[in-house]
Amino acid sequence: MFGQIVVGPPGCGKTTYCNGMQQYLRLIGREAFVINFDPANEGISRTQHRENDSPDHDGASQSQPTNTILPYDTILDVSEDVVNLSSVMAQLQLGPNGALLYCMEYIEHHLTDIIHILVERLKLEKYKQCSYLLFDFPGQVELFTHSASVRNIAARVSKELDIKLCAVQLIDAYYCTDASKFIAASLLTTTTTIRLELPIVNILSKIDLLNQYGKMPYNLEYFMECQELDRLVDYIDGQNLDEEGVEDEDKRIPTNGSYTSYLDDEEYQLARSKKYHSNFFRRYQKLHQLLCEVIDDYSLINFVPLNISDAVSVGRVLSKIDRANGYIFKSIERDPWNNTSVQNMFNCAIQMDPENRFEQVADIHERYLGTYQEDINDLSSIKH
Repeated sequence: MFGQIVVGPPGCGKTTYCNGMQQYLRLIGREAFVINFDPANEGISRTQHRENDSPDHDGASQSQPTNTILPYDTILDVSEDVVNLSSVMAQLQLGPNGALLYCMEYIEHHLTDIIHILVERLKLEKYKQCSYLLFDFPGQVELFTHSASVRNIAARVSKELDIKLCAVQLIDAYYCTDASKFIAASLLTTTTTIRLELPIVNILSKIDLLNQYGKMPYNLEYFMECQELDRLVDYIDGQNLDEEGVEDEDKRIPTNGSYTSYLDDEEYQLARSKKYHSNFFRRYQKLHQLLCEVIDDYSLINFVPLNISDAVSVGRVLSKIDRANGYIFKSIERDPWNNTSVQNMFNCAIQMDPENRFEQVADIHERYLGTYQEDINDLSSIKH
């Protein structure tokens, strides 16, 4: 069996990714199911009550519990079958992050029973054809900096189920428009790569919404390569970015009955200059400079853009994942004229992902951004 461990910060689209990837895998002939290992992923409500409009004969309204199912087909849902975040928060009086750490350690402690349940369900008739599993994990940073639960769970699942896994880390494409957030996301991605000890594919999700997020300091290819991140330091907190932006309604303020750009306002310029020349901001820049050096020293990450509603985009991502977890070697048929298929396997690996990177980036810029700049901004021309 083969599978993916899906992680990423809250709100990056992990559940949507699992749903879309499951549908795509089934369309191409791979029977896939999802295992929800996120105790906080409880749908809308698992104990939601619906009251009737008309009361009964005693005058009391009737209520009926309705279980909200997740958007994808699951074999096992830990938030329903094992432990869920809301119950832990209520019973132990913990905050959301502390409760999530407790839940993951609880899952790790009872993992033998969970794997036994999973194995028994895989033997059922409706799951017998399953050959691909998607593991929906939480992505809070505490799970990768202060705990080894996710890594231990992944290692035991891979060993005891004999499944070939790779990690899929999702990062919201919105971070490409904010220098400090992209640096932080890159640091988190590097940490996750080191801690999980698995092959990993890093994804910029929601790429179709990128034109709504704002202006990027560089072309998309720069963020996909994720190299020389120190170039972003000059754009922290919008520094030097507003001067290059195109004026729109969000950048205009009323002045004497007419509208003018806030960039021309003297008080704004004075406050802006004071902020960017303060001792605090210089130390703030220095911190980001050092973080960029750490990320570049490891040089472990790059990103693949994804629009989960676009089959072509999902196919590009899946080809990367198939290389990472070894699925490309599974469907190679044995050569009837030869006792070995090693040559066929290597031919398949070479033929995968024939489209070059420039074509992918140009296609994304044309479809979602509307423009494409040939040259990356030259920092030497920036006035400080």
